[in-house]
Amino acid sequence: MYPYNLSKNPYPSSPTPTLKDATILGGKRHKEARDAILECINDIKSKSDKDFKLITIIQDVGTGKTHLALHLKATQKDIICSYVDLSTLFPRGLSNLYNAIVQGFGEDYIEEMRTAIINYIKSRALNNEKPAKKFFRQSFFNRNIEKLANEVLNGRRDPDTSYVNQIFNNYEAHEISMIKNILYKEINVSNNLEDILANLAALAKLNMLMLKKVTMIEIDELDADRDATDFTKAVINAHLPYTVMLLITTPSLYSKIRDVNSSLFDRIEKANYKVDLAGSSMFDEIADIVLEYIRVNVKDLTFSSYEADITNKIRVIYDEFKEFRNIRSMLNIMYHTMETAKRKGVNVITEEVIDETINHAYPGLRVKGSIMNVPISEFIKIRREYRDDERLEFSVKNAIKSLVMFAHEKGKILPEQLDIENTSDVDAIYVDDKGKRIGVVVTISKDHTKIFERINKLKKEGVDKLIVLTNANTVSQNGNTVISLDKCKMVDLIYFSNKYKQEEIEEPDTDRALVLAKSVLLC
Repeated sequence: MYPYNLSKNPYPSSPTPTLKDATILGGKRHKEARDAILECINDIKSKSDKDFKLITIIQDVGTGKTHLALHLKATQKDIICSYVDLSTLFPRGLSNLYNAIVQGFGEDYIEEMRTAIINYIKSRALNNEKPAKKFFRQSFFNRNIEKLANEVLNGRRDPDTSYVNQIFNNYEAHEISMIKNILYKEINVSNNLEDILANLAALAKLNMLMLKKVTMIEIDELDADRDATDFTKAVINAHLPYTVMLLITTPSLYSKIRDVNSSLFDRIEKANYKVDLAGSSMFDEIADIVLEYIRVNVKDLTFSSYEADITNKIRVIYDEFKEFRNIRSMLNIMYHTMETAKRKGVNVITEEVIDETINHAYPGLRVKGSIMNVPISEFIKIRREYRDDERLEFSVKNAIKSLVMFAHEKGKILPEQLDIENTSDVDAIYVDDKGKRIGVVVTISKDHTKIFERINKLKKEGVDKLIVLTNANTVSQNGNTVISLDKCKMVDLIYFSNKYKQEEIEEPDTDRALVLAKSVLLC
């Protein structure tokens, strides 16, 4: 059993999404993008003319472009959607590109269209239209149209396709030819661009007339390949009826397209809709996507009570490790985290599980800038537990006192130099190698104005010099030395203090702790 009483790992194991994975869509920006595309599709359905729309998604790797495209294909039942990944298609001649689009409609597409055509002809036959009745080859002993139609559908009877021209006498030649091919479960492959465009137009029209569905052609990983760009431009110029074309690429590839095929670039620039996934790698977007995978799969009604806890844990990962600041990477680490949790038999995701997962899946990953080599699990725990300014400041003050004591124990500060006085301003005092008394003050707050005001009011009572440790970025003032503490340095101090108080300082920790002390000028 997985955490939160999940019967399976809710996260995709593949680095690229599958149709099954893509049924889930989280994130406000991704849902807004989906709704914009659906609005475009509905606009075509609501119009009487044969419209064509071009949509573009030009975003960086890992922003969920492919997932969004596959989500539309997997979930929207009122469209016939072909998804083509150009990165997997070589060579990219006309016939291969055309065949990729047809195959991209899905393995059941031809059968679905064939069924619709036969049922349409059956309805004409039931209205006593002779060409339609002759299509089913009625005999003296078998004149039941319903039965004959079922036999044709099931492949037990061959229809007389010579009557197709009469049945569809108001259709164009390419459309009639396509109907005949579909009846025999075939779509001819051509190397002629004009024929290919006519065939695509025929399919798009039949999709609307027979299936009542808009055609959507999704071209992913569009690059500057000459064959691909020429073909894409030709499809756009053809204005296929009842069709939405979605082009997906990255800014770098888009720049190359501009250099190689300026006319295609111009058409893309004039797209009807430009889907903007900017901000898709922001934390709130990624967090909602992470949670959505569990929401869809979880049966435990109490799961909502865990959402804040999960969000806080992945927030630390997101903030501290740039490797996880995109959707793909975060989903990957969550997949491995779920597997680790299952193996360890824990019911919720813990810091220790995340630590073990990262160490296993990303063995070279470390908390950058950590002098104490803080384990990732401890780093996450400390960052979560010390979000409150007062508690954080109190803990850093205690850590400074512990660090001064430790420096004394290691002979870096002689006994007569150790002097912690009870004053309102100074948190620790030591004597430097020149015999001067140095006072240490810790001041931490989200309101940096308060910090500046406090620094300006500090008085050197009983000391020769003040060292101010703060989270604000400021310069030394009034002769005081100001040292900025980043998040990592504060975690280092608290981690050391916890180990020191629990008497868990080991040999490797000693040298690190003394380096930490020097970094804040304690010795």
